Amino acid sequence: MRIVRFSMISLSALVVAPYARAQHSHAGGEHGKPVEFVMPTDLKSAVREIDLRMHEISELITLRELEQVHAQADVIQKVGKVIGQLALKPESGVPKEAIKEINLAGKELAAKFDAIDKAADAGDAQGTRQVYAEMQKLVEVLHKYVPKEYTCPMRCESEKSYAAPGECPKCGMQLSELRAHADHEPKHGGIFFMAPDQTHHLEGTLSEQGQFRIYFYDEFTRPISAEKFTCEGKVWPKGADENARKPLTVGLEPGKAFLAAKVDGAITPPLSIKVFIDFKDGQRPQVFDFDFDKPSQDTQHGTAVDAKHRSEERN
Repeated sequence: MRIVRFSMISLSALVVAPYARAQHSHAGGEHGKPVEFVMPTDLKSAVREIDLRMHEISELITLRELEQVHAQADVIQKVGKVIGQLALKPESGVPKEAIKEINLAGKELAAKFDAIDKAADAGDAQGTRQVYAEMQKLVEVLHKYVPKEYTCPMRCESEKSYAAPGECPKCGMQLSELRAHADHEPKHGGIFFMAPDQTHHLEGTLSEQGQFRIYFYDEFTRPISAEKFTCEGKVWPKGADENARKPLTVGLEPGKAFLAAKVDGAITPPLSIKVFIDFKDGQRPQVFDFDFDKPSQDTQHGTAVDAKHRSEERN
């Protein structure tokens, strides 16, 4: 059996301040407001803290408030540095052979601070998003060794969680994994929705050439094939009456990555699109309303366009 040794990582060396301020001096000055947080003392809490900060960074990228990324990333840097120590604790439940992998992922995550801070400081949304994606892969490594938690998707009991799946005692909905629905950021610069089934997500985009696309994701915002779903739609100039509505023929694109439709060339933004999506779950098609004031922005930037969503049974 191979013995893995770590230098300077014994539990006796673990000194964790109960409160920390995630902000330090920077060549360009301080960025945003400092983030005060409780330094985690166990692996589960540490990964949850990292998840929270990753979610905040995702939202900041979407809102283009990149100057606020620094403080959130600094929390991840601080927590990432002690992940290996926390994994060594007997109560962490981490197998000995996995300690090295967790320790390395934590260190690499902490080391990403300079890259994401530099990109955000330069106002580079695309660069910030790229580093964020690299960080997310490292977070996934940590999650392999943390017990799953479940909560009501409607948050009926606030942040209360359960160790096993089941039904919410308040509303009766199926509990979902706590990490689900943490990321509602557009991936292709479009309009992002969570479906009423609390499982699927979808994103609609409109290109400069008038192509309307619908991408689908699972509850963890992982892309899924569009071949499982069918859709019908209507399109009209925004604000026009019902007589101006025209049918929108929506079909599966050859690569099965999304559903697509060509908008009538006579209808240009601002425009509205209503789609009836059949999720093949035994329920009636769900209705989603998209309002495009202009074509979706560059797909690498993921900036959301204003939209509204109404879920109802099809008439």
